[in-house]
Amino acid sequence: MKVTTEKLPASQVSLTIEVPAELSDKAYEDTGKKYAKTARIPGFRKGKVPRQVLLRQLGPEALKAASLDEVVELGLKQALKQEDIRPAGQAQVDTSEADMFTKFVPGETFTFTD
Repeated sequence: MKVTTEKLPASQVSLTIEVPAELSDKAYEDTGKKYAKTARIPGFRKGKVPRQVLLRQLGPEALKAASLDEVVELGLKQALKQEDIRPAGQAQVDTSEADMFTKFVPGETFTFTD
């Protein structure tokens, strides 16, 4: 994972995190599996919903948004560990949610700023 750090005033650090394509694809697949295990769709047993049916019921945007949250969380955790940074408070993502949603494509490299 590629991480660029920039020191800011008041002991703050800005991180630009580049999440590799493999991690974004894995997060998308894992999120789909998690939803498939818990989804209750008429005509299917719990945990036995085919992926295409799940996507039709939830919508691809909902799955993309949920996996985007997972990618940001995983990326932030790994970046903090990699750079050996111990945050004193809650991290704030500077990139807007709408901008991240439009730029996020599962299976491609994704970059955001914290």
